[in-house]
Amino acid sequence: MTPVRWGIIGTGGMAAKMATTMRALPDAEVVAVGSRSIETARFFAEAHEIAHAEGSHDAVSGRDDVDVVYVASTNDLHRVNTLSCLEAAKPVLCEKPLALSASQAAEMVDAAARAGVFFMEAMWMRFQPFLDTVDELVGSGSIGEVRLFQATFGFPANPDPARRWFNPGMGGGSLLDLGIYPVTLAYHLLGPPVSYSSEADLTPDGVDRQLSVSGLHASGAMSTLTSSLLGDAANEAIISGDKGRIRIHSPFHHSHRVTLEREGAPVAAYDTAYEGTGLEFEIEEVHRCLAAGLSESPRMPLEDSLAIMRWMDGIRGEAGIVYPGE
Repeated sequence: MTPVRWGIIGTGGMAAKMATTMRALPDAEVVAVGSRSIETARFFAEAHEIAHAEGSHDAVSGRDDVDVVYVASTNDLHRVNTLSCLEAAKPVLCEKPLALSASQAAEMVDAAARAGVFFMEAMWMRFQPFLDTVDELVGSGSIGEVRLFQATFGFPANPDPARRWFNPGMGGGSLLDLGIYPVTLAYHLLGPPVSYSSEADLTPDGVDRQLSVSGLHASGAMSTLTSSLLGDAANEAIISGDKGRIRIHSPFHHSHRVTLEREGAPVAAYDTAYEGTGLEFEIEEVHRCLAAGLSESPRMPLEDSLAIMRWMDGIRGEAGIVYPGE
């Protein structure tokens, strides 16, 4: 088996987790990492046993020995880093969110289409085992018609404005990094909303440290979604129907347990645990799509990513969230 040769752009926490996951897979190899600082790139490369360190992001996509690039830079750099890779005809797995706005994301999708290369958002939740279980339970009518979806994702984050969580210039805030999970799961289960309202608690710099969204969907079902960089939230998701409910236990975006409940009591429990980091599922999907010559993943289609970005644009507009340089 010839391993797929990966290049990584960025040296933050997600880049480190992905590098660790890739090293554990028999069909993946990380051959290069790029950072704006050669010292940072070298430190990362040494820590993860990567042969080549580059002192720029663009240098990774220019390497002949890189088959596909994982973009793990900060949110504000996703667009420019991805476009650079696509211009070099390199397939891209871009960390969520694809970009700061739907217009930026559309530009990236169009560039991938022109280049004729694979492009996917790294929304790892969409490839988790729990979601297959949830889809089967909902599809089988185990809770009847879905009427309500509730999800919360939050934790107290470092409030240092120099770090990305609270830095508006880096696309900081709870929506793009945390709220995207409840929004994506609501979209997956209920489709786009026909109407919605949102409110945010903003810092003096305009960063949404807490956010709430209420949506009405075409079926008549409602979604209630919250994200927070302040509160120690339950981080559960509950899908309620007229015959019962499905509880996706914390952390819901990569849950190891799903429970079917009726009249307040559990009636069935499902083990959705796995070995590894959970990131291997999206990596395997990229490998499958590349081997099949696909330009996008049927499990995480680009239109879904664009629709979710459009919804988040609307949420931001109502809540007064603006990213500098957008």
